[in-house]
Amino acid sequence: MLKFLIYIFLSLLLVSPDETEKKCRDRSRPISTENRDSYELVDAILHQNLTLQCHYCNENDDSQPKNWYKIDKVGLGEAREVQLSMENEMELNRIWINTDHSLNINNFSETDTGLYYCREFEQPEIDEKYNYLVDLVFERNVTELESGNLTDWAKYHEDHFTPINKLFAESEGKEFVHLREHLKVSLEAISHWDPWGMCEVCGRANGEGVRKKRGRCRIKLTRTSRENTTTNPDELFFLNANEVSCRSMKLGKMFPGMSNLTKIVPDFIQQEKCEGTCNPDAEGVNKGWKVGKTKGFKYRKTFVLPEKSHLTLVCPESTLENTVTWRKRGKALVPGDSGNPHLVVDTFNTLYLLDVTESEEGNYTCQVDDIRMQQVTVHVFSKSRLLTQELVRHLNYLGFVLSLTIPCYCAGLIVTWSRRRNFKSYEELLKENPEEDEFEGLL
Repeated sequence: MLKFLIYIFLSLLLVSPDETEKKCRDRSRPISTENRDSYELVDAILHQNLTLQCHYCNENDDSQPKNWYKIDKVGLGEAREVQLSMENEMELNRIWINTDHSLNINNFSETDTGLYYCREFEQPEIDEKYNYLVDLVFERNVTELESGNLTDWAKYHEDHFTPINKLFAESEGKEFVHLREHLKVSLEAISHWDPWGMCEVCGRANGEGVRKKRGRCRIKLTRTSRENTTTNPDELFFLNANEVSCRSMKLGKMFPGMSNLTKIVPDFIQQEKCEGTCNPDAEGVNKGWKVGKTKGFKYRKTFVLPEKSHLTLVCPESTLENTVTWRKRGKALVPGDSGNPHLVVDTFNTLYLLDVTESEEGNYTCQVDDIRMQQVTVHVFSKSRLLTQELVRHLNYLGFVLSLTIPCYCAGLIVTWSRRRNFKSYEELLKENPEEDEFEGLL
């Protein structure tokens, strides 16, 4: 039972409905031949959510009516319209199209593999290359990634691809010979590069921005002859596809020995320096904190200061490349303005409260570009006021103690006075204790 619960827990962690893989075509991608550019290869794992966009990356949909088609097996069968789910409640649909004509597939299964493409209704002959070959792959260990610059990638290529490509070309193993001599297909391990990501500069020094792109491990397939007449559907896939993932399950099914060599090859993340302006929302640092999306601020703080004290405030998640605006009670504070010696904003967008008085009390806010970042509430108390309040508080404590002890003391005096005749005199005590008199004489 415990193992079953652990399995369910891990499944929920690995398959989160919020983790959706989005794919698009890059308009500026290098195109060698029409054959090489016929589709974008998409790696999909079981139970993930997948979105295929019907427009180029970083562009908006043109709002023209479109439809999605699918070929289940590359090289076999005709294209057919994608069968969409028709549930009344959107969250119950597994396959659906959103307002920008992107195809969404939730809880991906093996039956969802195939070649997908979208076309306009009115001009179906125009091929905008929104084609995706979706293949099922083995899951990747998230730690299996290497990164660096082009020099690091050259070493990565030498370590991982060169030995495999040598086997593809020269190995006498059964699988390698079958591909080269029977199917007439040559193979080459390559890196297929995703588009560059945005320049990440938030929280970095000037000129130290970084942008990244991912090189995915692929096996390029090139037919060396057209004489092959195989009818095996899996073999036809390798004859008609341009490339497959190094982690392809089809490759593992057809050529397990070869797959064991390629599926462990990590992807490579190329990094290079870039210059840009910090946009925390676009970088995902403060997603959703744009002006108008929320009425509040991302950070809130409160300070209680005595008079004549100092406070330094730095706006979070900002750099010198950002436009930072400090405001007091809605009024902008101008950097370098000497009108109020108690409030100073320097050229590094740092706010100083110096020798504060009660007039410096209030709300201070900072805005990074168009993002409401921080709200600070400052309360100022004079020292005399603090001392007076402390004295009053302690006097209240003293009054409470005296109110308990004085009645008890007075009651004791009254009882003692009323019983004064019951107490013995000094002479009577001496008669009862004559030895005390001797000690008195000695003294």
